Amino acid sequence: MSGGTRPVKALMFGIEEAYCDTLIRALLLANYALLEATIIDALQRTSVWGEADTLGLDAIPEIAILECLRSFDQYAIMLSDESGKDGNPLAMTDPESQGRSRTFFVCDPADRSAQLSDYLLRFNRDQDPSRKVAEALKHPQCRTDWETAFTGPCSITGALSAITCVRRGIPICSALLNYITQELFVACSAGVYRMAIPAHDDIESWQTIDFRRVQSCGKALHFRQAGPEHWKRFVTFLGKEGYKDNLLGSKFINERTILGDLHYDQPGGPSRVLYLSELQPNDHAVGFILANGEKIGEWIHWFAFCRFAISPNDIRQPALRLYEISEERPYTKDGILMSPPPAYSIFRMADSLNRKFILDVDRLEGLANPSLYRGMLLVAASSNQTVLKNAKQHSHRLIEFPDS
Repeated sequence: MSGGTRPVKALMFGIEEAYCDTLIRALLLANYALLEATIIDALQRTSVWGEADTLGLDAIPEIAILECLRSFDQYAIMLSDESGKDGNPLAMTDPESQGRSRTFFVCDPADRSAQLSDYLLRFNRDQDPSRKVAEALKHPQCRTDWETAFTGPCSITGALSAITCVRRGIPICSALLNYITQELFVACSAGVYRMAIPAHDDIESWQTIDFRRVQSCGKALHFRQAGPEHWKRFVTFLGKEGYKDNLLGSKFINERTILGDLHYDQPGGPSRVLYLSELQPNDHAVGFILANGEKIGEWIHWFAFCRFAISPNDIRQPALRLYEISEERPYTKDGILMSPPPAYSIFRMADSLNRKFILDVDRLEGLANPSLYRGMLLVAASSNQTVLKNAKQHSHRLIEFPDS
């Protein structure tokens, strides 16, 4: 580049931009609803979906998200942990859409809700009924206290809400909103960006946010090509029974690797991909992240980042690679395969010549609650030769999506 010319930012057009703007608006509405709620309401269990086992901090943002998405596309499929308990949402579609790939949204309204609940409980020890969630999250010590209790940096480890849109089997955009840092992250065909959002009570300001404002007022988010000394360092979830057995069953990881190379064992789901970005300190760089037989809402949000994050060394190449890991004898959790083999996988090859895959929503129809579908996915920097070698050795599939 010569003469001081700045690169022209890529733009989205048409329906994809409209969907991306809708994801952003839904998250901002969810953020406002949660921060305006009292802490007591956020921590109270609710029976909004038939069973009183959902915390208000999950239900409040989810209601806002689903209402916004449905007002934009009434025929799209909505996959969400809580609302999915009412039955299979795949049946609630436009009759004329049968036989065609349908648009669907996957949302996680409050990832790391257990940590958020714990933080709010400690903040409101006196049970003051008037204190709002906003008071807790805007407290000067919030980020410091959060990182002390739940590790950092907050931009990665904070509780958040996430939505991904899939059209014609291809993830077209994802958006994350971090409740702790009040940041918005967006991955779409125009790039990957982060932006600090206005105060939630400055309604006129945040109501005007769309992707073009995120792109112009925010910053591009880059993904680090970690050096060989970090290639084996990883992040995955091991916080509940059965997950360690599943991890070892993959033959990708052994006991020694867990002891020596595991960076953190109770990370968030959607934000886990950010461990591979410049947000993670360089001296603690992570070589890859792993979805360890977790539910679809934990990892589907990574796909848009994998599609649209560009290598800083070669803008023609993706910065991230996505692999599906299968096991010869897959473990199950709650009756669901944790690492489905190709015959049962949501990934279907759409282009055998170029080995491109799409997400086959029809594979989810056999589940009473499709949001319970599980998978074992690995994301690494494209330069990570250790991951590349191990994936080839164990015949794990490289997942790439068509351009359109």
